Amino acid sequence: MEAGNNAPAPSRISDNIPKSYVYSFVSSFGLTDAIWMLYLAHRGMSLLEIGLLESIFHLSSLVMEIPTGVVADRFGRRTSRILSRAVACSATLMMLASRDFPGFAFAFVLTALGYNLESGAGDALVYDSLVDLGREGEYMKVKGRQEIGFQSAHGLSLVAGGAVATFDYNLAYLLTAGTHLASLGLALGFSEPRAGRFSPCTKRPSLLGQVQESISIIRNNSTIFIYILFLETFSLFYTTLYFWFQTFLKSVGWLEWSIGLTLGASSAAAVLMATRAHRIEALAGRKAVVGSAPFLAIALFGLIAVPTGGSAIPAACAMVALSAIEGFLFVAFSDYINRLIPSENRATLLSFQAMVFSLMMIVFFPAMGALASAFGYRKAFAAVFAASVPVLLATRAWLLGDIRRLEGSN
Repeated sequence: MEAGNNAPAPSRISDNIPKSYVYSFVSSFGLTDAIWMLYLAHRGMSLLEIGLLESIFHLSSLVMEIPTGVVADRFGRRTSRILSRAVACSATLMMLASRDFPGFAFAFVLTALGYNLESGAGDALVYDSLVDLGREGEYMKVKGRQEIGFQSAHGLSLVAGGAVATFDYNLAYLLTAGTHLASLGLALGFSEPRAGRFSPCTKRPSLLGQVQESISIIRNNSTIFIYILFLETFSLFYTTLYFWFQTFLKSVGWLEWSIGLTLGASSAAAVLMATRAHRIEALAGRKAVVGSAPFLAIALFGLIAVPTGGSAIPAACAMVALSAIEGFLFVAFSDYINRLIPSENRATLLSFQAMVFSLMMIVFFPAMGALASAFGYRKAFAAVFAASVPVLLATRAWLLGDIRRLEGSN
């Protein structure tokens, strides 16, 4: 891929970076995040139907993740982001208009499509903008600042959504549709990076060819897959614990305000470490990060699983610390992965990364729920700990070996 004659000026590309901070906040501010299950129940959906709708979302996301990444690589990251916001708005309005299971199912498919169109394109747009500017070394800093927008919007929307829904569910969905329209307006203001663009005289590969080329890149550089496997399996274990931890705290007698305080502290810890990731990584280096992070994560998984009598405070403190590690690793490993990916295949491969997580989540998350129901939360948390040990240590060994080989060749 090459830049065409109509490539945007560097100043316009540079504007993509501050715009991405605002976009991260607005696009993540959804008043329906905390109430969608209550809304579906209000509209007459049974618990079984709600569970099926969640499965439809994950299956749709799994199927559409790679194709939408290809769309972003072939037709532009900006184009994919614009489509994402338009589809997300349509999905929200469909949720309002639906009265039966098929209607809600279609809305969930649209929701997944909107998510997929953004998942690979968004990071690709920002990273390739930095490539254009010769500033890709700043990606960790930029990613950390974006995480401030995401986490802040998520926390505020949980509170605001609950408050608005107390009076009117429909109003919460209408306001969410409005935020999607606002983020659509912001998406229109981005400029397409030159990195990864096809020149007018270059023949674009077919959709299948784009996928085949991306698979070939992973096959020829297995380190990309190992980084993805490490980050996404860690995210799988963390996310599973995070969601089930809320009901665990409720089961041991914690009140809603104390649960909310714990989750708020977890979000704050994640933001703090995400914004400091570039400095910590610069001081410690990649070898130290890869070498120590798995042991820290495993230790915290174990602490959450260990019974501590009648007190859940040690486990809550471990969850806050685990969230801090998640915030750091999300930023640092995103940088490591992007450095290994060619610009012309970036969105497709980042979509593959998201697909790995969805595929594992579909199986692992309900399995842990069933285990918690049958044997209790601590046994389920122990299973997460047991699963994390071989995967994180094996990927750690692979990545450290790869780092040593690179140092030896230099």
